[in-house]
Amino acid sequence: MLPLAVTSCAGFGMGPNPYVQPQSVEGPCHVKTFFVVALSTSPAEMTVDNSGQACVITMFNPDLQVVQDGAVITERAAHGRVWTGLFGGDRVAKVVYMPLPGYSGPDRFNITFEPAARDVTFNVTVRPPGAPP
Repeated sequence: MLPLAVTSCAGFGMGPNPYVQPQSVEGPCHVKTFFVVALSTSPAEMTVDNSGQACVITMFNPDLQVVQDGAVITERAAHGRVWTGLFGGDRVAKVVYMPLPGYSGPDRFNITFEPAARDVTFNVTVRPPGAPP
């Protein structure tokens, strides 16, 4: 059994919009637009260039009144490292993925945002360095 990574803060409001999407993506990657739905699993497609840099996804905007209580890695990546956490006074959730050096091919991981069980399964395609788009 794998240990779970847990980040915790206070309060979680559903706000007026139960459907939220990633606010920004940084690094050598592309993430197709997807929506995170309360009490549901949302699929996400990510393409990452294995350049030694991490892909950083800012998940929620505090202006949307979506406040996280925790972010849990419920399935670790088999071919990369995943970190998640809540940052800043507004408890902005970020997900960070970095493929293992030299790896190219498929990978996947799962993150759950609590409460309200906002579950996201990231299906990742890792491309070798210098691969054409």
